[in-house]
Amino acid sequence: MKKYVLIFKTSIRTILQRSHLISKLYQVSKDIKFATIDLDDEDFILRIESTQRNEDFISRFLFLEGHKVAFLAAFEKDEQGRPLVVSHFQE
Repeated sequence: MKKYVLIFKTSIRTILQRSHLISKLYQVSKDIKFATIDLDDEDFILRIESTQRNEDFISRFLFLEGHKVAFLAAFEKDEQGRPLVVSHFQE
């Protein structure tokens, strides 16, 4: 099974927002296996491990939940968790 790591810059700033959105992400997409939001980072980085490249879906979902979001990067992981392919969003 392929595994992807997707990185986003967000406007999620509180522990309550983080808990709410991560819970909802797990509910709306069975492809998402793990999600974290770094509230200590100035860009409030959302890191998702997923079985699909679903960055458009995630971006739209966060936008509809009232948050700013920018896709930053994605990479595929092998069975040992090492990155295989890196792709970055071009602005």
